[in-house]
Amino acid sequence: MLKRILITFLLLTTAYAKFPRPLAPVSINMGGTKKLQLSSYKGKVVLFAIIATSCDHCIESLEVMKRTQKAMGPLGVQVVVAIGDPNGSYLLQPFIQRYKLTFPVGYLDQDGIQKIADVPEGKRPFVPIYMFIDRKGTVRYQFYGDEPFFKDEEKATRIILENLAK
Repeated sequence: MLKRILITFLLLTTAYAKFPRPLAPVSINMGGTKKLQLSSYKGKVVLFAIIATSCDHCIESLEVMKRTQKAMGPLGVQVVVAIGDPNGSYLLQPFIQRYKLTFPVGYLDQDGIQKIADVPEGKRPFVPIYMFIDRKGTVRYQFYGDEPFFKDEEKATRIILENLAK
């Protein structure tokens, strides 16, 4: 119980500076001509992650996201991932197949990443980037890969999603 309180406090003190904020209307390229708007998931709680295919931490995070989708999907949670690599369009399908991803995965260019994650110009944040979006389509929390949130990523993710899914 004490650990849960400490994690919640850590999350809140880290995240409250910039949130909540509206979700930027950025289209995620899903391959070919298909595009996805995160706003299409209104009514669900969304864990949106931006990753790099060459990032070991990002690859480890995929397993957390798989378990999260499986356990929390029935509660109205949806995991969505965007590859932020410069060659995302070429890497997308082999990446999905290699890691056997069953949730939506697309790619974003640098401009799309900056807009959707509200990254200040010139800043290059660490990946993965996790964004937690409530049922109304509002970004409630966001964490970069070098933040304390990722020290106990799976537990912290579940706590936030459980609270947003209530």
